[in-house]
Amino acid sequence: MPIPHSLSRPKEAQRGSSLVESSIVAIVFLLLLASITEFGRIGMAYNLVSFATHRGARYAAVRGSASGHPAAGSDVQTEVQSYINALDLTKLTVTTTWTPNNSPGSTVKVVSSYGFQSILIPMSSSLITVKTTCQEVITQ
Repeated sequence: MPIPHSLSRPKEAQRGSSLVESSIVAIVFLLLLASITEFGRIGMAYNLVSFATHRGARYAAVRGSASGHPAAGSDVQTEVQSYINALDLTKLTVTTTWTPNNSPGSTVKVVSSYGFQSILIPMSSSLITVKTTCQEVITQ
């Protein structure tokens, strides 16, 4: 049974509706792709800061007061910064504390925080803080 002419759509209307549907799908796809990229960048920043913090704590742990070359807070900060090569170092803050002091058997705690600024997705004008902590026992 043929469809009455009043119920069928002309071909021009079908082409226009597929154009609208395609543009909506393209916008959703590009937004999803941008979100995946931004979360990947945040993950990379976290991994870099975490690894550099661990290496800084290790540096301080083997350079205690009995080692002959004791590490200072600025030495630990320089060591952490040397492992972060893909991020903006001006947004990195490194804090080192020794409990109770820099002698063997004491602990060293290195806290690094990085202010991550989103590029692709303007989530907010403020920075997202990526923060990691590593604590080790001083061996020398």
